[in-house]
Amino acid sequence: MKNLDKYIHIITKNRDFQKLFAARLITLGGDWLLTVPLLGIIYELTENPLITSLVLVVQSAPLFFLGSFGGYLADKYDRKKIIAISEFLCGIVVLLILYAVNTENVVFILFSFGMLSVVSSAYMPTSDAALPNVVDKEYLAEANVIFFSSWGIMAGLGAGIGGYLTTVISREMLFTVDFLTFVISAFIVFSIKKDLSENKSTASNEETINFVDGIKYVLSKKEILSLVITKATFSISASGLLSLFTVLSYEIYKTGDFGTGLMFGARGIGALIGPIVIRYFFGSTDGKLLNTIGITIMAWGLFYFFIPFSTSVYITVFLLILGHSGGGSQWAFSTYGLQVITPDKLRGRIAGIDYSLYFFMNTISTLLIGYLATLYGVLFVFKLFPVIGFIFGFLWYLTTRKIWKNLDLNN
Repeated sequence: MKNLDKYIHIITKNRDFQKLFAARLITLGGDWLLTVPLLGIIYELTENPLITSLVLVVQSAPLFFLGSFGGYLADKYDRKKIIAISEFLCGIVVLLILYAVNTENVVFILFSFGMLSVVSSAYMPTSDAALPNVVDKEYLAEANVIFFSSWGIMAGLGAGIGGYLTTVISREMLFTVDFLTFVISAFIVFSIKKDLSENKSTASNEETINFVDGIKYVLSKKEILSLVITKATFSISASGLLSLFTVLSYEIYKTGDFGTGLMFGARGIGALIGPIVIRYFFGSTDGKLLNTIGITIMAWGLFYFFIPFSTSVYITVFLLILGHSGGGSQWAFSTYGLQVITPDKLRGRIAGIDYSLYFFMNTISTLLIGYLATLYGVLFVFKLFPVIGFIFGFLWYLTTRKIWKNLDLNN
């Protein structure tokens, strides 16, 4: 069956996938409706790039500490309930964030936004671990492209709409919409009929699940270790630059929240397009698909390097679309690789470790790049860190080629 036929089949025939995908769309859209205005609010209150970058730090730091625990919960308990409860709690925290914003207390705003990550820490590893249980293996690569496209679609629509809505409606209305997105998503997940875990009724499963097994498994499999570290090491060069979209928009392009929304939207559009194109042209086998990860990271570094030389927000938007076609592909297919190689009973914990490492490096990157931007300017870091990312992608490609070739031979 051709790739296009598989996409159509998953979207039109698989009801449980439709619900899981819809819930993810709604949730991520709600996230982006909130993030772009908060970056603008903090920058307006402080006019400090480092403090503005703390918005993304408090978003990622709790997930470093709790992501692995969230993956453990995904293997031990009912994944459907974990996702739905997480969504509902996120909606409650959004109301806390609204109250904090109205106080204009920067510390309180950052704390309340950090709480959103605390209550959602189990969502991503649980959602990733559940996906292979709602689609057959022959559709899993395409399902991952569609599933990951939810991030791209809503980073594009949500960020763009969020940046625009801040100029036409009140904060109260915007945050109320965000609250409703999480509540609606929780009810959609509860309506999924299929079990999101294999053999959940087997009592012995709960007795044998422990956190350390996930770490042991990662360290014992070089292909798993290679996939687990790719998001984290790529994040060192990439993550910290995201919070500086606001600085670029306010200081360089003079476009305010509208420009910030455009740039985050371009990131999402690239992340949507990239995995679809890479899957179509290079996805004939799992090994060939995973072998593209290093190349797509290099593509991100190449296009990002030209951003500080851009004279217009629209040129930057074009470069971001091309760059994140690469960055989005490495994320989608490193996740897919972990899903197909890892057994279901360990999948939640492996996903949790993957996210914990990513958010740890995300936090370091955001603090480091925010600090360097304060000392040397935003354009300096946009020249330096894409080069670092390109070098990492090149090294990852060289050191993992044999792993993916052997993966195809063994299959």
